[in-house]
Amino acid sequence: MNLRISLVIKHVFGMKMQFHSFKTTEQLTQELSDSISTILLSAIRERGNAFMVVSGGKTPIDLFNALSQKELPWERVIITLADERCVDVQSPESNEHLVRNYLLQNKAKNANFISLFHADFVLSDHLQQLERTISQLPSFDVVVLGMGEDGHTASLFPCSNELLEGLTNDRQSVLLVHPQKAPFQRISLTKKRLLNSQNVFLHLVGQKKKLALQEFLLTNNPFERPIVSFLNDKMANVNIMYAPSLGENECIQ
Repeated sequence: MNLRISLVIKHVFGMKMQFHSFKTTEQLTQELSDSISTILLSAIRERGNAFMVVSGGKTPIDLFNALSQKELPWERVIITLADERCVDVQSPESNEHLVRNYLLQNKAKNANFISLFHADFVLSDHLQQLERTISQLPSFDVVVLGMGEDGHTASLFPCSNELLEGLTNDRQSVLLVHPQKAPFQRISLTKKRLLNSQNVFLHLVGQKKKLALQEFLLTNNPFERPIVSFLNDKMANVNIMYAPSLGENECIQ
């Protein structure tokens, strides 16, 4: 299946989304990195720059490595994160640390990066400035989301008091989140801002996450499983990119 040429829209419980399954993570990484680079280059040719949002965690490391080797005018690409932990950038818990180590390398080293958190800044002042910065950005060209086994995406956790605001606030782009069952304060982009994108990808690896997603779609409760709110949004067109983990045997669905 070539995502760049043909996308088949599937409707599951009224949700507009596209599910792409690959035999291996290597195939998924190649297809997704090729698709993203094509989208970014098209945006640069059309308006002179491109905007991309990526997520943290272990899942996107191979994708970051692959993207960093793409021949693109990276100095015209602006990258930011879907969310960030309120920790120093040198911490291994920092999503920015991950991006700088794996994505902003090689041919992508000159890409522009917008940090979501600065340990040296007064948090309240920084959030106000960050809100202005993120709100003023145009529609993103690419957003790559992940999903936790509890159904969270970005830092929109089912265990946080800020979830309702993150899913329903149409006027806010960034949100300070205090998850009750996950470490660290977080800064997260809101659903409205994340879905203001030409292309949204949900990057999943492992049968456990695929089965969890199937369960979430059946129960269809966005306040228990926030990812459902993204997939259920009438304005969203999410490409779910899935492969089993190394060693898992699975037929293409």
